[in-house]
Amino acid sequence: MKILVLAQHPSHSIGGIEIQCDLLAREWQTAGHDVVFAAPTIRTGRYCYEIDRWDPSTPASLLRLLRYHRPDIVYVRHNKRGLRRAARTAYAAGVPLVYAVSSRQDVAAWSFHRSRHRRTPRRLLSIAWQCIKNRWNWSGLRYVSGAVCLNPDYAGRLPVPAEIIVFDSMDSKVVPFHWSRPFVAWVAQLKEYKNPHLYVELARRCADLELDFLMVGGLAHSQFGWIARREETPANFHYLGTMTPIEVNGFLAASELLVHTCDPEGFGNNFIQAWQQGKATLSLHFDPAGIIFRERLGAVPGSMEGLERELRRFMSDLQLRTETGERARAFAAGHHDPATNAARIAAFLEAVVAQASS
Repeated sequence: MKILVLAQHPSHSIGGIEIQCDLLAREWQTAGHDVVFAAPTIRTGRYCYEIDRWDPSTPASLLRLLRYHRPDIVYVRHNKRGLRRAARTAYAAGVPLVYAVSSRQDVAAWSFHRSRHRRTPRRLLSIAWQCIKNRWNWSGLRYVSGAVCLNPDYAGRLPVPAEIIVFDSMDSKVVPFHWSRPFVAWVAQLKEYKNPHLYVELARRCADLELDFLMVGGLAHSQFGWIARREETPANFHYLGTMTPIEVNGFLAASELLVHTCDPEGFGNNFIQAWQQGKATLSLHFDPAGIIFRERLGAVPGSMEGLERELRRFMSDLQLRTETGERARAFAAGHHDPATNAARIAAFLEAVVAQASS
């Protein structure tokens, strides 16, 4: 099967979508499929799959890709950006397209990027325009042949003829990391909805503990520039900048546990990475599909007071951390294996192709 992947590429930026699509493309290529990864921005390099450029703002770009590469199916994971153009173009060309869900906004007809900034007239106009664009792209789902959903909470919300739920996966290889003191970890891009400032606040609250609070992630917004300045953060807090995914794995493996302060999103690669390394997760608000609570992989306290309380409880009980970590590692092995999940999605894509051909 020849698969055309439309998504941002990790050579441009390292985020959840980029990591997941690169991992899928590599697994599919290894399994014997023919993969072309087309992205709005892509740097040349050595990849096991073919690369090309896709401009989501014009149907002509995808039409060129379809005519040149002649794929059996298109797999798009780009949120709703460019979805209507892509789906309509593929439909007109007779090539089935599968839409991959990455967040709860992806399954909402009307959605916009939420911000805690004051809603000025200019901000309200921007929100209205985002809603209109997202609703217009939502209408492209009538041309979509199937959907892959990463979180059961978001399943069954799309007007598509076929759907499958497959969790995201992560490469579990490790680059060793060393730190002189026990530490807890925070991993994400420093964006508003990731709430990195709350992790710094947690470090302030827990200054009495013999514990460091380490943060890893790209500085995506200048408003969090203060986090990188030592004089503006507590002595037990350290911002380490960016790491590659396998460096993050080593970072998490050396930690005591993962702290998560992000607003509800898609699933959270950092959860998967922590579980693969046998670490408990303390999540302030977000519990994807209730997994953390149901499988006893950590805690979801819902408030800063509760987060501090749970952190102190876990750090005072080595057996609790060990047993929780063992359950986390077992869950990751059963649900987040890259080869297994890529094969499940590939089988779904093959079924979609067969249905389109019948």
